[in-house]
Amino acid sequence: MFASIWSSLGWTKEPSPTPPPVTITGVRIPADGSPAHLLSLTTISTASTAKATDEFLFHVPDLRQYWNTEQGWKRRDLHRLDIQQQHSLQQEDYLQQQLQLWKKFYYQLRSGVLNSEQQRHVRQQLFLPQERHLLQQHHLSCVGTYYVYASFDVDDLPNNSFVPAWISGGNHGYNGDVFLVKIAPHEFGENGWATYKDIGPDFLDLLIEKAL
Repeated sequence: MFASIWSSLGWTKEPSPTPPPVTITGVRIPADGSPAHLLSLTTISTASTAKATDEFLFHVPDLRQYWNTEQGWKRRDLHRLDIQQQHSLQQEDYLQQQLQLWKKFYYQLRSGVLNSEQQRHVRQQLFLPQERHLLQQHHLSCVGTYYVYASFDVDDLPNNSFVPAWISGGNHGYNGDVFLVKIAPHEFGENGWATYKDIGPDFLDLLIEKAL
């Protein structure tokens, strides 16, 4: 039963707490109003850094040099952005898919086979804020799942008013630079760690066009 729980999360064995760093291409939206751009980011194990709501990924982009304050990193937060092909998933199908996901997580929490850390990771995924957008045909290379990283360190980091509203859904205030990273279609590898995918340059065009 324990193995089936991990398998339903996409894991084939209990994850190691120390995944190796990987380098990925993400997007940075600067708080100073300069153009959004691609950049290389290296991941860091969540076991070796300040705890936040991204622990379920097991390794996350190391953004400390960009926020440049201890509290900026400690107060990092993320939300999920699902970008899908136009008409590929009807609204009722999407809602049904989300309901099934909630049922799966609820079963895992009620099963009694998860330890406290595993339960925390499930809750982090269950209550993660999420936005969904549909794309036109000419932006299909941008289809996928993204995590939007920001800090809520309002004391040390400037307000970032340059994040397109379609990304935030109008529900998020941002401080400091904001970053996006892309997750591979299978999301988690065999060790249970998040599997990232490079963001391509077409995404920068999407940022501009969707904001118009």
